[in-house]
Amino acid sequence: MSRRDGADAASLRQRQLRLRRGLLLGAFSVVALLVVGQAFRLQVLQHDRWAAEARDQQRERQPLPARRGAIYDRNGTPLALSYETFRVSVAPRELRDRDAARKRLTGALGLSRGEAARATDPKRRWFVIPGRFTVEQRERLGNHPGIYCERLLQRFYPQGEVGREVIGVVTRDGRALGGVEAEFDEQLRGTPGYSILRRDARGRTLPTISLPVVPPKDGDDVYLTIDFDLQEIADAALTRAIHSSGASGGDLVLLDPHSGEVLAAVSQRDGRSVSLGVVTEPFEPGSVMKPIAAASLLADHLVSPTDSVFAEEGRWVTPEGRVINDDEPNGWLDLTDVLRVSSNIGISKFAARLRPGEQYRFLRGFGFGTPTGIEFPGESGGRLRRPAEWSKLSQQSLAMGYEVAVTPLQLAAAYGVFADGGVLMEPHLLREIRAPDGTVVESREPRELRRVIAPTVAKRVTKMLETVVDSGTATRAALQSFQVAGKTGTARRTGSNGRYESGSYTASFVGYFPADDPQLVIYVKIDQPQGAAYFGGLTAAPVTRETLQGILAARSSALDGASLLATRLATPGAAPAAGAAPSARSTEATPQGPYVFAVGDTVPAAGEPATGEPIQLPDLAGMTLRDAIRRAHAFGLRVRLRGSGRVERSEPAAGAQLTRGDTLVLVGAEP
Repeated sequence: MSRRDGADAASLRQRQLRLRRGLLLGAFSVVALLVVGQAFRLQVLQHDRWAAEARDQQRERQPLPARRGAIYDRNGTPLALSYETFRVSVAPRELRDRDAARKRLTGALGLSRGEAARATDPKRRWFVIPGRFTVEQRERLGNHPGIYCERLLQRFYPQGEVGREVIGVVTRDGRALGGVEAEFDEQLRGTPGYSILRRDARGRTLPTISLPVVPPKDGDDVYLTIDFDLQEIADAALTRAIHSSGASGGDLVLLDPHSGEVLAAVSQRDGRSVSLGVVTEPFEPGSVMKPIAAASLLADHLVSPTDSVFAEEGRWVTPEGRVINDDEPNGWLDLTDVLRVSSNIGISKFAARLRPGEQYRFLRGFGFGTPTGIEFPGESGGRLRRPAEWSKLSQQSLAMGYEVAVTPLQLAAAYGVFADGGVLMEPHLLREIRAPDGTVVESREPRELRRVIAPTVAKRVTKMLETVVDSGTATRAALQSFQVAGKTGTARRTGSNGRYESGSYTASFVGYFPADDPQLVIYVKIDQPQGAAYFGGLTAAPVTRETLQGILAARSSALDGASLLATRLATPGAAPAAGAAPSARSTEATPQGPYVFAVGDTVPAAGEPATGEPIQLPDLAGMTLRDAIRRAHAFGLRVRLRGSGRVERSEPAAGAQLTRGDTLVLVGAEP
């Protein structure tokens, strides 16, 4: 190779080297431009977007639960409350002083040294301390890096199982199931809030930077028309009746006839409280419907005081070939006697005077076949067919309380028509709703639905119903000191196949007292009582008397004591006036033992200290809450409960000097 050729080759290599350097420099320049461009796009053009994502990665939304509103009775007795607890967790790797953290856990939360050591073990990333801790424990714990507290709200029912069929329940995850809890869930649950927790690059919480962004809005409080004292008395009376009669269940409702307020509502099936059958379970009521037919006849002027029908001596074959029987043989009966002895034959013959359309109109007027509108989920309107669907036997059946399905609440409201001078009031459970600051958000006023019958008709039916209690089928509902008006019923029950079951009955009583100036409507239903004493007069009527006596003993604020005093008949145990005919009140149908008659400060209880005289409180420890409450009520004391199970102590303690009308707190052994 010549020297010239060698020089050309060297020159070529230099050019190639410069080219490669240029290409490499160009590539680096392009990459640099791309990096700068991307950085410009991220840092300038998309700065707000990526800054927001960075902030989101460094913070966490912490929910702040709202306190669920409380449920109270008409007197402010708590029926459902939410109390605050805390769940405590530890992030061991975030602890700056492990020994100090262990001391704080043992001192504030009561953990053992071993439990505190496990909670702060650096091998763990996260440890949840078992159990729930109180507000006081949370305050003692304070704020410590690496220890986290989560606020929890739990539902608590301070009165135990009494009234739970009315109240309902809230599950652990906050779902309202049944009752008032479900009906007013929107008002009770409130609105949860949240706070923001800031974290560092390693995901550790910065405890000094935690701001509540949206505070929770606590739920409203609901005040019911229920009187807990009456609810407890009704619950205890129904429980004893079910046990003594071997029944499968029962219902009891107390209603103020002038306002429509439900003062107590109890439903029990198979020995326990269940959903409120008083409102949700219709049934064929039987003879308690006879006064409705009687009122319809009187309102249409189809019966005069002198009219009577022949009761066929207890057995009648109708022109349609139907056989109607009475429990006892009777001859000629007027309308009052028909109700007094509860004659199926008599009411069937009288009801034939009604036109089907008029009979249906009055049944609807008394509220049957349609819901009452009470504030409770799942209310049933019962069943009442239109006259076009009736058979030739329907008028007789309806007058006797068959071919119609009603709820206990509908029946109580219907008898409230007689007690309120002919006006049907709308039943209701809600008294008012209050905001957390106590402001009244909603107030429920009594609502008159319609006038059903004239006052004179209501008064005539009342007089008829008084004879039922005085000398008819309901003598066991009589009180010594007050006139009670009411009617018994014994109806056959249908099985799952829709046919009547042999030997299966529903026994009931519905009435009001005092008859001359009614303050209370009471309905009692006993399902499938066993044995020969399955009639309403033998099973449901005594429950009525026991419940009313308990109410008088409890000195309930739901009753007007001055008015009761004015309508009181006579001193218990007093002999009748000379020449007076004996009544049910002087027979063994009414117990002659002492009971507290608490209607005013001037009326002493028979056999008990008079108002103002001291009562030495007995030792109630070890008794069941139910028995202790009855004992306290016997002294005329008001009762408040705390806890459940057997009585651990009372406040004030045994031996304290009290007077009737004072409040006694019974503390159960179980929280």
